Amino acid sequence: MTLARQSAGRPVPAASGAPGAPHAPHAPDAPDAPDVPDAPRSRNDRFPGFDGLRAIAALTVVGVHTAFASGFTSKHAALGRYSSRLEIGVQVFFVISGFLLYRPFALSHLAGSPSPVTRQFWTRRLRRIVPAYWVAFIVVTYLLHADDVHHSWDAPLIYLGFAQIYFPSYIIGGIKQAWSLGTEMSFYVVLPLYAALLRPAGPTARTAPLDRTAPLDRTPPTVRAPDRQLRRELVGLGLLTAISFAYRIPVLSVHSALTSAMPSWLPGYLDQFALGMLLAVVSAYLAATGRRPRLLWHAATPWLCWAGAAVAFVAVSNLGLSVKPLAAPSMGQSLLRQTLYGAFAFLLVVPAVFGPTDRGWIRRFLQWRPLALVGIVSYGVYLWHEAWMALFLRWFGHHLFDYPWGAMLAFVTVLAVATATISYRLVERPILRSGPTRPGGAPAHPGGLEPTRRGPGRVDRLRLIAGRSVTKRPRPLIGAGP
Repeated sequence: MTLARQSAGRPVPAASGAPGAPHAPHAPDAPDAPDVPDAPRSRNDRFPGFDGLRAIAALTVVGVHTAFASGFTSKHAALGRYSSRLEIGVQVFFVISGFLLYRPFALSHLAGSPSPVTRQFWTRRLRRIVPAYWVAFIVVTYLLHADDVHHSWDAPLIYLGFAQIYFPSYIIGGIKQAWSLGTEMSFYVVLPLYAALLRPAGPTARTAPLDRTAPLDRTPPTVRAPDRQLRRELVGLGLLTAISFAYRIPVLSVHSALTSAMPSWLPGYLDQFALGMLLAVVSAYLAATGRRPRLLWHAATPWLCWAGAAVAFVAVSNLGLSVKPLAAPSMGQSLLRQTLYGAFAFLLVVPAVFGPTDRGWIRRFLQWRPLALVGIVSYGVYLWHEAWMALFLRWFGHHLFDYPWGAMLAFVTVLAVATATISYRLVERPILRSGPTRPGGAPAHPGGLEPTRRGPGRVDRLRLIAGRSVTKRPRPLIGAGP
């Protein structure tokens, strides 16, 4: 069965989000500190709301695929315009990836903390993404026969090598939603190289000892270097966004088999990754300078951000886009869709980055136990859900576009989460634990986070339920996607 998804402008296969998104870190208890710079924050900072975000993104992807396959999207015009836009979860994964993977680099640039070692970064990315995907591809393709692949000698090499986005005839085969893995892998290759270009030549902070007797409203002289670096970072992100638009416009203007796949390449999504990187830069800057903007910590900020995200979702759902996955929008519709998708993802993520982690309904919702557990295994949900959808139709004798959406959604979600949990316990977690851990000391408060004062964090308790120990050595960073 061939499902399609949105791209930067051309329809290509149905997608889930980018895989392996870094598990959200969580900060330990500690006393309050004055809002002035102190020692550099650790790059092992933890953000407990991100598992919930990853669950939301994964479930929207399951929703868009089941809504289309069941016929709900095409049969209900008024609601189908909204269900077809649940593909927006792809952008949420890309923003999460940009934030959690770039923040250690941004923190090293702005606060003087150790920069990630490029070889170790790439090794962790491979350990996170490759084994679980290879297992899923082999089982789904050759044992369950739940997807379609080219029967050629090079097909396994292309699919297992994440290269299907570069071959138009292969992009809708195999695990169809794995197109975004190819985009993510490209981002992993480029990110350390980009960070090296932005690395400051001299000291960034703490060029003079901090005078703790000075008034707290006086900006310490050491803040000037992070300010200069902040401007460099913002200019770099602006260039990434400009490159993305400059790439998409000519690609969308040419109609050919190759250009139909090119929007899935990394340049077509650089602006989405840049939004997450922007949050990383601001968070790292606050950590380096000790500042805490009142607006970002205001109790109403999460609600305003999610209200803005809802407005963006409603707006993009009413652009007049076709609900058919393979229908090509106009260039203007495509660019506006990408912009609104990015706005939705950005505003959805903001409350998980800034503000007190244990206050407010939205942050508590993101740490709600069932939601966070789905987020922990969301990579497997991403990999397995379309296979269960195909098997559902096969086993029960149903046809495409002829079954209640609710029943299909429930069946696919339950079995996808169950399979994802098995994959996490038997494949993902053992391989991650066997690898090298991140250098650095114990996690510290991230810029933009306050410590929780309720003992072990809710997400720490969830990790104990899922089989993760919060007292053992730090586990490797597991970046980007579900």
